[in-house]
Amino acid sequence: MVFLAAMAVLIFLYYRVVWGGVPGLVVALDHCRELYCDFVRQYYPTGRELLISGRPSNGYFYSSFFALLLVPLGHLDHGAAVSWWSVAQLIGVGLLLLPALNYYPRSRAAFSLYVVLLALSMPLLHNLKWGQVSSLVTGGVFAALFLYQRGRAGAAAVVLGLAVAIKYYVAVVAFYFLVRRDWRFLVVLAAAFSLFWLLIPTVVLGPEGNWSFYQTVRERVAHALATWMPEDINAQYMPSVVGRWLGTGAGRGVWRLLGYGVFLANLAAVARLIRRGIPRAAEWAVALLFLSLPFAIETSWPHYFVYLPFAQTLAWSELSNLPATERRRRWYLWLLLALSIILASMPFFQLVGRWQDYSRLGVLFVANLSLFILAHALTLRQPAAESDPPEPAALPST
Repeated sequence: MVFLAAMAVLIFLYYRVVWGGVPGLVVALDHCRELYCDFVRQYYPTGRELLISGRPSNGYFYSSFFALLLVPLGHLDHGAAVSWWSVAQLIGVGLLLLPALNYYPRSRAAFSLYVVLLALSMPLLHNLKWGQVSSLVTGGVFAALFLYQRGRAGAAAVVLGLAVAIKYYVAVVAFYFLVRRDWRFLVVLAAAFSLFWLLIPTVVLGPEGNWSFYQTVRERVAHALATWMPEDINAQYMPSVVGRWLGTGAGRGVWRLLGYGVFLANLAAVARLIRRGIPRAAEWAVALLFLSLPFAIETSWPHYFVYLPFAQTLAWSELSNLPATERRRRWYLWLLLALSIILASMPFFQLVGRWQDYSRLGVLFVANLSLFILAHALTLRQPAAESDPPEPAALPST
């Protein structure tokens, strides 16, 4: 703990010396010089107007259920709403720290590494700058597995359903439960999602009002995908990154199909490792499912990658458990891990110098890709369980 406390002081001093404070970080991380820009410009106005006009604000691409959650904040003045949203952001960080709670009694080194990687994570700082919900929904996945592996399957399904009802892409984690044929979990998950995403908004807004809300969001998303979104330099989606590397959008359809192919092949690999019952199958499944998202999700903004410290620590734990001779022989795996850790960190972001260059070059996509390759290399080498696959160990384990 002394080491971790010293690291906390050093990291705080690093941020203070380099960027001077929150305003400097906000300006450095991306366009929009205002803290919680997405909250201030999209979430807060939607919360204010939803029960009056029934329509989301411009730039709001989320569910009507999440909009209803924003209504209490919309009834506060701006300053109070921002303060309460800061509490929500802290809750998101706390949920992301859940894996560290399980590392501590097993490996102090893994515990410290995870906390340090999270503190220096560019995606997490990007999430905090925009006031986004990636930390909340990704942390919701961690919370769901935390509960599930402690025999609280019903509560886990409700938590995951809540996260999916806010941001749909985390539904990919349900694949783990599908492969395990945990039908009870999936039924509760479907019921929870239907309750949050459909029933509650329909009761509050009315059937026509809820339908109109989703029609408006769908039209705005379609317009964004057809105009500015593919060209946005923040997008870490594989076809967007490759297009920027090549200097042309030609062939985007081919790259999109290739990305979908990688995503589907990853699902097959995840299903195989779950059925084989390899050690830490639950953790590896979640890590690989998240790591496959930039191949299939068109946006893949930098804050989506808040899962990287989790996957990086999991890979580090696996590599550290290799025999010494094998660790030296497989040095290239350590290189892949180091590349991912360095590229996704705030010191490397500082080294690049401008957020435009960092995003345009697809640095986070490369960090994700190197870890994606490493994760498959590590899981392919693990032997299958000798008996029926046991219940997964606590998330994450070492």
